[in-house]
Amino acid sequence: MNPVSASRLMKDLEIITDPNTIKVLFDKIRALIVFKYLVNEEMTVKQLADAIGKNPGNVLRHIERLKSVGLVQQVRTEKTTTGIVQRYYRATAREYRLGIADMMKSNDGMKAYAKDRLRNMLLGLEAYGVSIPETRLAEALSILERMFERENQVSSALTITNAEFWNSLSIHQQEDASRLMRDVAMARDSEYLKLKDKWCSFVMSFLKAS
Repeated sequence: MNPVSASRLMKDLEIITDPNTIKVLFDKIRALIVFKYLVNEEMTVKQLADAIGKNPGNVLRHIERLKSVGLVQQVRTEKTTTGIVQRYYRATAREYRLGIADMMKSNDGMKAYAKDRLRNMLLGLEAYGVSIPETRLAEALSILERMFERENQVSSALTITNAEFWNSLSIHQQEDASRLMRDVAMARDSEYLKLKDKWCSFVMSFLKAS
């Protein structure tokens, strides 16, 4: 077994802001490869091909495309008893998020997508008795955008330093550990706390009395 010396530590969270990278993930097969498989374990092209029922050559092309935008990396090689060298790949982060704030600053369809997503999130608060009037939606969008941006900045600085131990954990343990560390990071960031307080006050001001 030969480790790939150039491989990076696996991030807990990666914020995707580049429009080209986002477009790469709009492909259903590539999204499946990353989000269902490679964020959870190291796999070869053959293992991925068997898992999703696709031709290995087709899967390899998807892997190369994902590597080109930094979403997947080769982490090690292993020689089989027949002398074939197998290459193992994994995602560069445990979780990926779209950088809403950066998308809002773009000049293409990504801006409209990000704005619609935030707007729909706000409208969904009606289910909890929070009714934000149309005249205040722009203000709400601004606060939410800045809060998400700061949360992403702080969370993406967290790095999984013991990948071997991380891989030995169950999915639930990984999610719990990640949530706990992000909570600690958020609680220590004064800028995020100020934005969160502002957001909470804004939401509570529109909460209907029960």
